[in-house]
Amino acid sequence: MKGFLSAKCRDTKPSLMMKMAAMAEKMPDSIDLTLGEPDIPTPEIICSALYDAAKRGETHYAPGMGLPGLRVAISNYWKRKYGLDYSKDEIFVTTGGSQASYLAMQTCLDPGDEVIILEPFFTFYEQHVLQAGGVPVYCMSGAEEGFLPDPEKIESKISKRTKAMILNSPCNPTGAVFPFELLTQIANIASKYDLLVISDELYEAFAFDSPHVPFSSLQGMKERTITIGGMSKSYAMTGWRIGYAMGSSVILKAMQVTGVPQTISVNTMVQRASEYALDNCDDIVREISSLFRDRVKFTYEKFRNLPGIKTAEPKGSFYLFLDVSETGMDGEEFADKVLKEAGVVTIPGASFGPGCGNYVRIACTVPVVMLEEASQRIRNILV
Repeated sequence: MKGFLSAKCRDTKPSLMMKMAAMAEKMPDSIDLTLGEPDIPTPEIICSALYDAAKRGETHYAPGMGLPGLRVAISNYWKRKYGLDYSKDEIFVTTGGSQASYLAMQTCLDPGDEVIILEPFFTFYEQHVLQAGGVPVYCMSGAEEGFLPDPEKIESKISKRTKAMILNSPCNPTGAVFPFELLTQIANIASKYDLLVISDELYEAFAFDSPHVPFSSLQGMKERTITIGGMSKSYAMTGWRIGYAMGSSVILKAMQVTGVPQTISVNTMVQRASEYALDNCDDIVREISSLFRDRVKFTYEKFRNLPGIKTAEPKGSFYLFLDVSETGMDGEEFADKVLKEAGVVTIPGASFGPGCGNYVRIACTVPVVMLEEASQRIRNILV
């Protein structure tokens, strides 16, 4: 049957994330630190809002751009929290934040256009650029820099073919939160070279030590920024698959037209439940954020002093990115060893960029008692 596959899919291989997940399935007593989703269920009050929408008969196709009420709720949320003004025509509801990123690349890139990706990065960014015919250009920053990019290094990567840049703060996989001063320097670069900026702010509610700064809030950036947000993390709604993009109505409409053949529109009842959550559940978001802040800080203290491990303190999201090079192993060797000998599942850093081979990612998405047990298991095989 392989002969029926297209050339581009014939030699497709599973990612390192999928490989580790498959290995973990064979070890029932393992502690899985790979899952980038809250381990708590979606709050019942949000589930009830979906049920109520279904009972009202809201079971038909939704408008392609998203329900007007949801887009107004998204607008109100960002204005309430960050003082941003987006009309509902500047908001497009998507099947998860990943679809927003994919459609942005499909809509804005021509073959050969270069996109600067700040590394370490969420795996899908690279794939989205390549699938659109673009060329990823990597700009790495490691633990010694606190995983914060160097503006001069970013500027050195720009060529005549550079069209866009992808930002992610708070960051998956590192937990870095870009401060205002750094974002301002990046904004100046975007203006100087007339770049489009895709700013993934899905973890905006998980900025722990200082307020999140939306990139589009910086002077002159709203008109050149596509901001990606969603319900997955802040409301524990990963399986509901709903996200959104905010930006130029011209670009968003083109994204919507491009996406119609894939999904037509986003699940109507999920949109109604999301509208309810955005309008009524700020307290729940704070509770979820507080839970993961405590876990991240606990996990950082447990892992940062493990033999041969270096990292930077996460300031947001719910991940740690560990430099394991001083153990004498690269990230894939380390992940394989701790799985087989300690029963702890991690993700090799190569999943997050070509410069990340000496790292592994762990997610603080299991209870504290399991995080402590995982750190002790790893310590036992490293000493």
